[in-house]
Amino acid sequence: MITGSVPRSPTISARTPRRARSQPANPEPAEKPVFTVEYDEEDDRRFNRTVELFLGEGALTPGETEELHELLDHLLGDDRMADLGHYARIEAWLAQLLAERHPRGAALFPRVAEHFQWNARAHELGVHPAIPWLFNAHEGLSLVQELNTPGHAYHREWVELSRGKPQGTLWTRAIDKPRMANLIATIRRDYPWLEQEHWQPELVARWEKKVEGGGVSGPNPWVWIVLVAIFFAILPSLIESDGDTPPTTDEVLQRYANIDSPEIAIGAFLENRFPGSDVDVASLRRGNPDFLQEMTNVWDIYKMEPGPFESELVELTVETYFQSLRRLPDALLVEDAAYRRTVLDKLKTDPLRCAAFLRRPRSFVVQESRSADIPQDYLNHMLQVVQGKIPAPGAGPARSGAPVSVATLAAIAADSALPPSVLQRALAGPAASDVELCTAALALYSHLPKLPEAERRVLVTQMLRDRT
Repeated sequence: MITGSVPRSPTISARTPRRARSQPANPEPAEKPVFTVEYDEEDDRRFNRTVELFLGEGALTPGETEELHELLDHLLGDDRMADLGHYARIEAWLAQLLAERHPRGAALFPRVAEHFQWNARAHELGVHPAIPWLFNAHEGLSLVQELNTPGHAYHREWVELSRGKPQGTLWTRAIDKPRMANLIATIRRDYPWLEQEHWQPELVARWEKKVEGGGVSGPNPWVWIVLVAIFFAILPSLIESDGDTPPTTDEVLQRYANIDSPEIAIGAFLENRFPGSDVDVASLRRGNPDFLQEMTNVWDIYKMEPGPFESELVELTVETYFQSLRRLPDALLVEDAAYRRTVLDKLKTDPLRCAAFLRRPRSFVVQESRSADIPQDYLNHMLQVVQGKIPAPGAGPARSGAPVSVATLAAIAADSALPPSVLQRALAGPAASDVELCTAALALYSHLPKLPEAERRVLVTQMLRDRT
């Protein structure tokens, strides 16, 4: 039995979560909770096996990755995680394992980070020091995978520093000097360990000398004159265009000033946040009166705070859409897939944000609803579906949980030049890296219209699994 008012973090050397020390002579005040969690031999076996898998050498094999996910399934789904002491102890233990054995367990990081909501807490005071380090390491690994992908703007420069010939002339290697200078400066500033792990010191020194001074100079005076002329030519259109800039607080307040009727306020909201959707208060009343009532309830709560009123209604619309997504007919699921592909096309050069959208689309859309990454047509589509196309609970089409067939994956792999294993990892979810997930998702969504209806239904269903 583990007792103690302040749970201690397990360490790798302990192999299993440590038993806390006995109560001190002067115990904490009685009103503070005392956490009590019991462990048995089966728990110790799982803890030991988890550590053994992390302590191995080299990259995790597919079998080891699968076993670790099974161990995490049991660990994170355990009812005892409701105990705050046990929760904190396991969180610290996993953070330390991931950090000390990095990059061996790097493929598990996204899943663990999402479970403990590290993304929102990475920079809080008092957070385990391994957590912000892990985020930086994760970004570094994702960047390396991206830079190693042909077609990336800095791919040629990265390959030159990591695999180029240390000797020989440099001027014949078709390397862009400003990009090379920028790459070296950025890696040294943000991910200095990548230089030590991937670059050849002699070659880096030669390129550093070559791009030093003059190699990264800006445009000559004539170029500046042309740029200034272009700027003044387009200045009127810039002034007239509202773009995607969010309104100021005063603008939002003015929009709802002197409005007492909830329906007038909802109408103003629809015109502002869903322009061109053809959805208004009257059509909502006909198509989904319950949803209109929920919007009215939001107005009753936030009518004195227009800013939160708008954001709450956007979140309500997006949440309602995603909660109902699995019940929609196949035609609407294919439409949703087409919109998601549009978002992926915009995010494909930013693997971190691309993966964030794929793993938690509803949260991403809510947060980025005013950004250019989320097409207005997609938001309008969500509202139109919510207005009247959502089947009643239990009335949606029946869908099996069958996996995508081997033949379908082989066809997509041949079409996209991606290995089937990458597609399988992306469909499985947590095991895929950010770059793998984004690249595979683009291939899957692109190939979707070419599939027969039955196969398309299976693929869409699997792609939505745990991602709504």
